[in-house]
Amino acid sequence: MECFKVERTDRVSYVEDYAMVVIAKDELHAERCARLNSSDFRKAKLKVAKIDMNTEQVILVANSGS
Repeated sequence: MECFKVERTDRVSYVEDYAMVVIAKDELHAERCARLNSSDFRKAKLKVAKIDMNTEQVILVANSGS
């Protein structure tokens, strides 16, 4: 299993999911998992990036907005 960051590349409105970190077998399965787990991702244009697990890094920062 590998770690992927899946991000929407289309227009995102307030209070919509726009990125998630997914553990999956490959990029195709990561994209499928994202689409199945968020209605905001179902028909969106997505970018899937494999995360290098050997590098210390911040993958995703989230906040609730104002």
